Amino acid sequence: MCKLREPELIEPLLSSARLCLEHRHAYVRKNSVWAVASIFQHSESLIPDAPELLHAFLETETDGTCKRNAFAALMSISHQKALEYLRTTFDTIPNTDELLQLAELEFLRKDAVQNPQNKVCQTTKQTGVQY
Repeated sequence: MCKLREPELIEPLLSSARLCLEHRHAYVRKNSVWAVASIFQHSESLIPDAPELLHAFLETETDGTCKRNAFAALMSISHQKALEYLRTTFDTIPNTDELLQLAELEFLRKDAVQNPQNKVCQTTKQTGVQY
């Protein structure tokens, strides 16, 4: 589905793509998030709720690879929704799967360039002063 570009071919498959987000096998779920993101990128009108769908998926998913793919897909289609998700889970980043940590770190770096006000202040070890 990720390679399809024609809305006429994608539309009948939308319900299947949504259902695959809840499939019992992690392999299916981790690939379905890319399909949802791809559909949104090429035909936003077919699945306008894709950012919300992926955000909800991230909140309920337990598999590390699925979460990593979902976060990467979310950051590719909606910077704002990815930032919103990250704000709610910021304190748990050190305890998450390494793959997800790398995706979150990549997002934080990109966000620091786009939004300098979100950049974390550096702290000196000697004085504890932030600057």
